[in-house]
Amino acid sequence: MESDDNNVPEAQKRAHVNRVRNLIEEAADQRDELQQTNATLQRKIVPLLQKKQDSASDKKEDRLSLVENEKRYYDCLKSVHEARAQLLTAQTQYDRIAMELQARLDEKESKANEIQESFMEFKREVARSAENTRTGKPIPKRIIAQFEVAEMKKDQEVEKVRLKNINLRTHLRKLEQQLHAKEQLAEGLHLIDFEQLKIENQTLNEKIEERNEELHKLRKKTTTTVQVLTHIKEKLQFILVENQCLKKDLSELDEELTKNRDSLTKKKKERDLIRTTQQKMKHQQGFGNSHLLMHDYEKRKIDLEDYQGRLAQLKQRLAYLTKKAPQLNDSSA
Repeated sequence: MESDDNNVPEAQKRAHVNRVRNLIEEAADQRDELQQTNATLQRKIVPLLQKKQDSASDKKEDRLSLVENEKRYYDCLKSVHEARAQLLTAQTQYDRIAMELQARLDEKESKANEIQESFMEFKREVARSAENTRTGKPIPKRIIAQFEVAEMKKDQEVEKVRLKNINLRTHLRKLEQQLHAKEQLAEGLHLIDFEQLKIENQTLNEKIEERNEELHKLRKKTTTTVQVLTHIKEKLQFILVENQCLKKDLSELDEELTKNRDSLTKKKKERDLIRTTQQKMKHQQGFGNSHLLMHDYEKRKIDLEDYQGRLAQLKQRLAYLTKKAPQLNDSSA
């Protein structure tokens, strides 16, 4: 029971805090509305101030005298003093209203707390007097306390949901105000602004078309590049296969070259051996180193061959004559 009595003031405090938050949010909403109204009024004042400045620039020669300036200065001070007095009066009035509202709020909260406490006590009495339908025994205090705790949690959840609903409503109100302000701004656009927006829209559409054309060209170029790359890859595969074949042929040629080099080495050795033998044979001959003797030897060799030819002819003639001699003897006899 004491825990229940302690939970009630905490719930009251939370409710009071939530109310204060709601009041702060409402004040913030009012501030936003006033700021939007101020901005709208400032936009309306701008052309008036420009006109006033233009008229003032046209009438620079008609300046006011010092007395008139002092009069205006005192009038301005008077208006400032009156505005401050009005502000002080308004603050006093609003403070009084706030105190009255706070007193009413405290009174309402106390009444609400009393009603809530009496209602909680009524529910406790009903729960205490209740009996179980099966056993006929009264409900234990522990279970009643659990029911009260669960109810407090549900009330807290409901309070959170209400606060969330209030925040969402406030946010929705802000969005509606912004949308309404945008609609008013759209209604206030002149024909020149519309034409300007139309020209800008046309320019942006042209830029979009140019970008689309560039994108199409890039895609086409990418497709061509992919095709060329595929062709190059196929050619590379073919060249790799051909390179393997050429490597195989090159290895065979290297083997054949090695064999030819070995045979060439052998032939060179044989050539050197023959050359050495020839040199030895030249040294063994007496006239091998004399040019005149060699020339005479060649000449004699030619003459010898000539004589041998003539000798062969004479032998043939002799044989012929020998064969014809008996015939001639027979004819002469």
